[in-house]
Amino acid sequence: MDKVALESWLNVGECVNVQMPNEIFEDLAKADFKSFNHKCFAYAYYYLTCYIYRNTLYGDGKTEQYSQQNIIKVFTTNKSSVSYITKSDGILDEMNYTKTTTDYPVAYYMHDGILEFGLIKELRKKIPDLEINHSPRFCVKEPIKGMARFDGEDYTGTFYSFQNTHKIDVNQFITIVNDGKLGHVGLYLFGYISMMCDKFSKYRITNEELAKMVGCSERTIQSYMIRLEQLALIQSTKVTLNNKTQKLYSV
Repeated sequence: MDKVALESWLNVGECVNVQMPNEIFEDLAKADFKSFNHKCFAYAYYYLTCYIYRNTLYGDGKTEQYSQQNIIKVFTTNKSSVSYITKSDGILDEMNYTKTTTDYPVAYYMHDGILEFGLIKELRKKIPDLEINHSPRFCVKEPIKGMARFDGEDYTGTFYSFQNTHKIDVNQFITIVNDGKLGHVGLYLFGYISMMCDKFSKYRITNEELAKMVGCSERTIQSYMIRLEQLALIQSTKVTLNNKTQKLYSV
């Protein structure tokens, strides 16, 4: 999709942004991905899953637009290559980050100050002849970390608590994934820098160290950081300490 189509698809003007759990980088590093690109895809896919679920875009009368197939198309045209990540009981389901379900939210509301979701199955009980506007096999991914981050503790997820999270504005998301030089790898690296800049007013690190931290080559870091700076998504200044060139990053 181009930028205008993405903005319309994601209903940017009327939706809220979502937070990402900081532990996602450690958790993804432990998973068995076929490549660094696929790890980045999983991060971007989870962000988009959170955004669509939190804003209950399934309930706008265009449910089929938010099928898993269409979500995947935002990042890749080769659905089969990443199916081991996104399928039911795939990597993200096994990591307990997502759950494949046919019970999707059609509205959200506040009840006693707590965010609640109105689910399609509840609605169908109230309106038995409710028209089904999607295929019988339609399912979604519930972002589990959005609902709960601790076993047995409801309302502790990133939809409810922003502690130990980082935010990517949806407009930043669109700019990054729509850029031919960035895509989901650029989003992953931007998310990591954003997290570290939340922890430190300026994040000091060498390209070599950053490459080891995220699990890619130093050349990848250099090219993607340059592009992120060109788009004014991050800023950096060079500093020298003990004959080692580092960068101070800010967002």
